[in-house]
Amino acid sequence: MRAFSWAGRPIKSGMDEMALKAVIEKLEDVSEGLREEYRPGTADEGKEGKFVLNVESVEGYALEDVNGLKTALGKERTQREKLERDVVKFKDLDPDKARAALEELEELKKIDPNKEADKIANSKFEAAKAQLLEKHNGEIASRDERIGHLAGTVQQLLVDQVATAALAEAKGAVDLLLPHVQRHTRVKETDGKFVVEVVDGEGNARIADSKGTPMGIKDLISEMKASDTFGRAFDASGQSGSGMQGSAGGPGAGPQKGSFGGSPEERRDAIKSKFPELSQAG
Repeated sequence: MRAFSWAGRPIKSGMDEMALKAVIEKLEDVSEGLREEYRPGTADEGKEGKFVLNVESVEGYALEDVNGLKTALGKERTQREKLERDVVKFKDLDPDKARAALEELEELKKIDPNKEADKIANSKFEAAKAQLLEKHNGEIASRDERIGHLAGTVQQLLVDQVATAALAEAKGAVDLLLPHVQRHTRVKETDGKFVVEVVDGEGNARIADSKGTPMGIKDLISEMKASDTFGRAFDASGQSGSGMQGSAGGPGAGPQKGSFGGSPEERRDAIKSKFPELSQAG
């Protein structure tokens, strides 16, 4: 039978000698020639009071306590198997979507149902109020537009009525002079009543006398009748301005159209024919 050597001593193989133990309780457990190959165990190794075979590590082979490693490896395998079982349950889930869902769930947990109900009710109230205000403002705008239209109509009718009567009384050509009267008048509401007042080119109310009396349409027509420009559009009877009849070669020379004593249309044609410049006067 072939023999081996250990630390310079022959060791028989096979049945002649048992394999050396890595740890022994006491040195007497081995033959005297092998006792020096053992060293006292340490507390760090968990072998205090025992003896450990002193083996030099060669090419990766060494004498080590693998119980701890085996225990740790067993625990890791158990943990891995558990994790694998857990992962299988979520294999069809998208991690990003799952994370987003969890975050949303956390936000929902923070919501107070009572407060949220108040918020929803308040939101609906504000929306309804905004709609009502929008509708109300639209109705106000429509009403204001209607009032403006009616006011303009009232102004036109009132001015036309008063001016037409005053021009007829002063024997003026209504069709020709009325636009000029309209241009210098406006309607004003005073104490719930509409009155016509005369204004200048800048829109300021004109005064009739030193007492501060507002100028009326009759005052304006009297002023127009006395002017050289508009005076010729009035009947010559009682006119304080220039005469209605032009001299030879002057205004009105040539064929005469219309009739000063005829209908309003005929009088208008007669005035336009004799005094064409009046249609552009302001």
